[in-house]
Amino acid sequence: MRVIAVAKALQVRGHQVKVLAGEKQVPVIRQHHLDFVLMPPLPQFDFPFAAAGKMDEGRMEEIMASLQEILPQLTEAEKKVVGFELPDVMLCGSFTGPMAAAAFDIPSALVILQPHGRKTVEFMTGRLKEGDRLAGLIQAARLLILEGMPELDGGLGPEVYGEGWAAMKDKIRYTGPLMADPPDGLAGQAELKRRHTGGHDRPLVYATIGGGTPLIGEEFLSLCLAAFRRLPQVKGVIATGLAIDPGRLTGETPPDNVTVRGFVPGTELIKAADVTVFHGGSSTLMTCIACGRPAVVVTSMAEQEDNGAVLAGHGAGIVLEKEGLTARILAEAVQRILGDCSFRNNADRLKELGEKYGGAPAAATMVERLVQGGDGY
Repeated sequence: MRVIAVAKALQVRGHQVKVLAGEKQVPVIRQHHLDFVLMPPLPQFDFPFAAAGKMDEGRMEEIMASLQEILPQLTEAEKKVVGFELPDVMLCGSFTGPMAAAAFDIPSALVILQPHGRKTVEFMTGRLKEGDRLAGLIQAARLLILEGMPELDGGLGPEVYGEGWAAMKDKIRYTGPLMADPPDGLAGQAELKRRHTGGHDRPLVYATIGGGTPLIGEEFLSLCLAAFRRLPQVKGVIATGLAIDPGRLTGETPPDNVTVRGFVPGTELIKAADVTVFHGGSSTLMTCIACGRPAVVVTSMAEQEDNGAVLAGHGAGIVLEKEGLTARILAEAVQRILGDCSFRNNADRLKELGEKYGGAPAAATMVERLVQGGDGY
């Protein structure tokens, strides 16, 4: 969605934009009124990320080993399309894009989330070693567009980032949140509440696992149901995403103050909500910042812990660990945010900080300058 946000900004300026997409991504591309090119068929990958459980170092290494096998095949598939289309510039949301662009001497910008803490930085920079395939893919990009703000790096010094990341420092530009549907263009909170809850005047709490993740999944959403039973004074909306059938939860007889839905317009729900409960995913994090809304973050892995720390460190959220979490603990965290206006005020300050970096329009300008060969690119 970061790439979609920038692509839409470029299209508004009159540029011809085509999105290289897999078959499952096509409905989303069409929804945003963008043209697309289908990715060539790829072999089925047995990717280890689908296994449930906590993301430990051994499992992360297993994932990286799988990526080392998958990336060359993805790169070759992208080269076929790039060689036919020959665009003036490539805006990449995957690490393979810059390498495909480099094969035809096409300038490329890689759009990624800013790493927010020591755990994420150390894992990422650990891959930026001489001869590492992932490092080569990142270094092939002429520009690194980071969704985020340097003020959110957790106060990490250059010694944490290491030489591999430091070598790419001059390529890095920050944008703040990159939103395909900017929150300021949506209706106000009261109208969105009416639209999604039928006009309740109670505080709205939105629980989501984003597009769906087995790291938390059904167990987490069932816990949210139990927490809402302890919060009759709120209206709860639970989104099961694409991975879980809402019927699996409605079979548990939700309380009267809860609505269970499948895939929902996430930005609308976060802007409508008084508190969002999520697992620490990067897209939901940046949407909370863009909307100026506080959150309870339930984490399962290092990146989620770092993402949650962004909100907690700025007084805009509470971080809970999945292990040992109970409905009572979750309900108390939600109630704490609802009862203390400082969480909402701090979330508003984060929103204002992000807006200073310009979002998707600023990123579009960066891409234009990249094509023109200016601004040090």
